[in-house]
Amino acid sequence: MWLLGCEVRDGGKSYWKNFLGIPRYKIDWFFKCYIHKVFGITFDKLHDQRQYWNSRGAGYFEEVFQSQHYTYEIFFQDMFINELRSLSFENFFEAGCGFGWNVKRVKQEFPNVKIEGIDFSMPQLMNSKIYLPHIYMPAVQGDACLMPFKDKAFDIGFTLGVFMNIHPAKIEKAIDEMIRVSKKYIIHLEWDQDNTKPALREKRIFKTNIISHNYRCLYEQRGKRIIKFKTYKDFEESFNKRFKSTKVSTWEQFEGPEKYILLVVEL
Repeated sequence: MWLLGCEVRDGGKSYWKNFLGIPRYKIDWFFKCYIHKVFGITFDKLHDQRQYWNSRGAGYFEEVFQSQHYTYEIFFQDMFINELRSLSFENFFEAGCGFGWNVKRVKQEFPNVKIEGIDFSMPQLMNSKIYLPHIYMPAVQGDACLMPFKDKAFDIGFTLGVFMNIHPAKIEKAIDEMIRVSKKYIIHLEWDQDNTKPALREKRIFKTNIISHNYRCLYEQRGKRIIKFKTYKDFEESFNKRFKSTKVSTWEQFEGPEKYILLVVEL
């Protein structure tokens, strides 16, 4: 969710709230859902999401915790933390760090590791100062397709639900940048429509900000070794067992374990 030099008016509020205080993204979601279901119409994926995330980013911090959406997301966060425990590393960065949800957890679990982040949403980065008041996280406002980092700057590069916001015309640049700035490993938890359930694939067709990529293919084409590739089929049972008696109300029904694949690349 991440980029350079974007103008944000009124903290994004002028763009984001437009009718009786209802966030624009909800109106947009329901409109596109209705058009797709009734008329079968789909919409082009957003080519550039800087306005989307510089606007939504202003309230995303509060949205995550007020909706208790994070209750389920911790499952995926635990997955990548478990992967980190099996790897040797001294520093770590997240492309699309947002307000610091994941880097905070990494610092808590690995206090001696240096952490850093990059995000193109200035409102998100400003909210990281609230979420991480006692944690030092150097964060850069920048584009994942052109990162202002030196070659091999970090042992591990990571994304969670970020590259699914990058247009197909730009994804190869983002992959090349992850490879360039990472030294040992790259970990992705991302959307892959070829490894999900039909119901979720259909549900995400009309969502213009969510885009599927074949990450295994993108890295193998570059001669990189995939040391782990997991889909919902590998972790659905543990997900359902963990949340068997958990009920969290969100404006949009939670998408389940099939929303992400886990990919670990060795460099």
